Amino acid sequence: MPTDIGTRLARLEKLLRTAIRSPKLANASLENGAVDVYDENGSLRAVIGQQADGTSGIVHVNGPPPPTPTTPALTAVLGGVAVTWDGRFVGDDVAPLDFSRIEVHSSPTADFEPTQETQVGTIESPRGGTVPIPAEEPVHVRLLARNLSGTASAQPSGTAGPTGPAVVVAQDVLDGIITETKIAQQAITEAKIALGAVTETKVAAGAVTTDKLTALSVTAEKIATLAVTTDKLAALSVTADQLAANAVTATKIKAGVIEATHIKAGSITAEKLDANAINGKTITGATIQTAPDGPRLVLSASRLRAIGSNGSSIGMEPNAAYPYIYWSSVDGTNQAFVNVSGSTSDANIGINSGSFTDPDSGGTYRWRTFFGNDFFAAERITVKGADAVAGRLYLNKNLAQLHAGGGSLTLVDKAATVSAPTIRAAGVLRADNISIGTSTITPVPNKPTSVTLTGGTIKGTNHRAFVTPVTSAPGDKVLGVGVTGVSSSGLTIWLHRTNNTKTLVNWMIMGED
Repeated sequence: MPTDIGTRLARLEKLLRTAIRSPKLANASLENGAVDVYDENGSLRAVIGQQADGTSGIVHVNGPPPPTPTTPALTAVLGGVAVTWDGRFVGDDVAPLDFSRIEVHSSPTADFEPTQETQVGTIESPRGGTVPIPAEEPVHVRLLARNLSGTASAQPSGTAGPTGPAVVVAQDVLDGIITETKIAQQAITEAKIALGAVTETKVAAGAVTTDKLTALSVTAEKIATLAVTTDKLAALSVTADQLAANAVTATKIKAGVIEATHIKAGSITAEKLDANAINGKTITGATIQTAPDGPRLVLSASRLRAIGSNGSSIGMEPNAAYPYIYWSSVDGTNQAFVNVSGSTSDANIGINSGSFTDPDSGGTYRWRTFFGNDFFAAERITVKGADAVAGRLYLNKNLAQLHAGGGSLTLVDKAATVSAPTIRAAGVLRADNISIGTSTITPVPNKPTSVTLTGGTIKGTNHRAFVTPVTSAPGDKVLGVGVTGVSSSGLTIWLHRTNNTKTLVNWMIMGED
């Protein structure tokens, strides 16, 4: 079909423009091969892809020589020389993009050419750096730059030096760095050691042995205080005849070294004991007291007493026929006891108070209280008599009695007897067989209306109930009330009223056997 020539040319121009702008190697790849890169003179500069040894990557080849590095700076350090390059090149040339490293070369002579034998280190960064090189004598140093293809700079740097290692002074020597094997025989004499220069902390453990000392060379004035400790003495090397009088004091004796077999009988007296010397120890067959008289605590094999400043005391008698604890006045007339009774079947405790004067009656009395395995009794008795006077309480598992003012209250099982005419309750008298309350009923006019209460737990077998309305119109508006269904859990209350006024009804349920 014929097409306009102008349209076809425009289409071809568009296709050409697209082809020119598209990536040249968009879908290209290297299959087990490499691309060689040449410069304008036809020299191979790089190989991209698989290399001859089977590896893959970019290998630089025949790169131009890097510029000459500037002369390094040398600094003396312990054991050698520190070489510093400032990262610059002669003529202020910039570092080449294929920079690899700076080689550090040293020689005892100034006029030397860098070789593989003179290389002692490298600086890997084009921004410079410092590298230490070992040296025992002054050396000269030159630098040589290399690129990634291994080509060296056309000229090495200027020569720096000579510079030797720093002089070693005392503060530069690490602890333990100079050992015995590094010191020549007879190199250190007494004349070369300052007085007091060699202390215990500067001599390695075990460095000085007996065979290294001349006879009698170590005298008392050459040994620092506390320099010789127990672990530095051979067993049994120090005997009694080698100790000066009073040389061994308490502070020089190790804890636990002296045992009972080493102590002479009678040599340790009270004034020779430390205040805390008898802690955690057991003492048998002795009387111990905190003071010879006055307030003190006295402990013997059969008794413990605390005695006050006025002579009153508190004591324990564990070895008595019936062991007891007592509180006693100064003259012993007023005593209180807590003791185990002499009964063969019961272990009872009794407490007797001292005498006192009743402010109401003017009589002299004391209280006596007893606790047994199944009873409790407390009573007030006259000092000279044995009968209870106007006060006694006795309780056991079957009986409770209270005597006061000539009357008594006795409770036995489920019965109670009152011999006194008056019993008062200082508060609300409650019983679990009685329940009381108030309910509200809204009645239907002229028809008995009820409300039922449940949920109670009233004691007893038979239960009775009492109800009464709270009203000012009995027989007029309120015609009557009643109950049904009385039990331990509740009841039903009935109200008959002529109108529908809400009415309160008080109720009470009582249980009996």
